[in-house]
Amino acid sequence: MDGAYAPPPWTGISSAVDQGRSFELALHASVYQFGRLYSVIHQDQHPWPIDELEQDRLEEQNILLCELFRDRLFLAPIESPRSVLDVKTGTGCWAIECADRHPSSTVCGVDLVKMQHEWVPPNCEFFIDDICQPGWHTHYKDVEFIRISQIHGDRQLLSLLLEGSYSCCIPGGWVEICDMSVQLDESGEYSPFHGFFREIATAYARDGRQLNLPLHFESELTRHGFVNVTQHSYLIPLCTEGCDQLMRGIVRNWAAGLEAYSFALMAKHLGKSYLETILICASAREALRKGIKGVLQIQVVYGQKPGVN
Repeated sequence: MDGAYAPPPWTGISSAVDQGRSFELALHASVYQFGRLYSVIHQDQHPWPIDELEQDRLEEQNILLCELFRDRLFLAPIESPRSVLDVKTGTGCWAIECADRHPSSTVCGVDLVKMQHEWVPPNCEFFIDDICQPGWHTHYKDVEFIRISQIHGDRQLLSLLLEGSYSCCIPGGWVEICDMSVQLDESGEYSPFHGFFREIATAYARDGRQLNLPLHFESELTRHGFVNVTQHSYLIPLCTEGCDQLMRGIVRNWAAGLEAYSFALMAKHLGKSYLETILICASAREALRKGIKGVLQIQVVYGQKPGVN
């Protein structure tokens, strides 16, 4: 398995062959660009920072979303899955909490880059693997619940992950996708935020990504053979005046990541310098504070693999 530490214990596969010290060093190799820390491996597939600043933001985001979901880690109708696969696990905070809450479950987190915690519950493990390749799923079998997040508009990756999830999920098991997108009421309006949004949409499109991909999660799950597909949409106003503390926190956390979303792709596809991107993001954030008509739409969609009467 390219890029994995070892196969999960519930696959029944023997330990992976040692990849050597050079690969172990590559897993931890990082480079400073745009004043942020990026992974060296899979940088084209993961052009976002992996530094402590981004890890803290992602972990706060996980706490906020859990509160939004009324202290539920997932919305799929499954009580305590015996085996859980967290795809695009990020810092691994969701997988760790899932393992803590379900000590009889085996939880595996997998991602392209190394930014997970070293200390984990005994029923939780993390693996680095090239999940952008067909067949990534062959080392994971008989999974009862699969969580997918942080797709970043990559439709090809979404298709690969859903194909693989369908294959390694047990009949009757569940797959859930969670991500967010911005929906503007007046997309043609000009403000620093609208300008930022148009530029980031262009940069993402040139990278083969689409910002509104979460709106297609429901149809994609159905297209890949899942049944009982259910969608939950949480609409968080971008103009948070009069909103409760949770909604304000979700928007603030998302806005704190503007630079992380933007640096690499704006430089690559729009030729923006570090300083230009800093100014664009700061102006967008200031316009957001003054009030922008639109919502941050958080999409949670789950579906079941058929096969159980």
